[in-house]
Amino acid sequence: MHVHEKDISLFLDNSLNPKKHKKLQEHFTVCKKCKDKLIKWQNFYSSLEQLEFNFELDGLEDKIMRKIKSHQFNKPVQNEFPRIPISALLYISFTVFILNLIFEPVLNAFGNFYRNTMAFMLDEGLEFINTAKWEAVDIIAMFKSLELTGLAACIILIAGGIYFTANRKSVRKA
Repeated sequence: MHVHEKDISLFLDNSLNPKKHKKLQEHFTVCKKCKDKLIKWQNFYSSLEQLEFNFELDGLEDKIMRKIKSHQFNKPVQNEFPRIPISALLYISFTVFILNLIFEPVLNAFGNFYRNTMAFMLDEGLEFINTAKWEAVDIIAMFKSLELTGLAACIILIAGGIYFTANRKSVRKA
């Protein structure tokens, strides 16, 4: 089994534990493919060491932190709820109280109008129902007095049968 490049990098950095380091060292002596990888990584590391780096970024973090600490902010951050002055609360409460005194008679008038309208509608509805009921009672009494109830029942059954027969789906399709 071949060595992974990550392990080769750790081997070159001496970041492996001694047991694994020794095991890899023995493997490099046996395996030519892994030995070639090791040589490539060593060449890569040596070429990196030869490059000259411009270290302008050294100390940049300290400079930024000093600048942040020395900067004075204009407004402090507030996590509190906005405060409402007591005078404003008193003014609003007084205004609501006065408006309540002014509009209470108006609201009462609307309430009375609503109650009266509903009572009128209910009374008229009951009157209509009573009228219809007594008309129906009168018709039934007429049928009883004329002893035509059997004839009336027969007419109603025939009319109902004709209605349901004419409204069947098979009849309507034809």
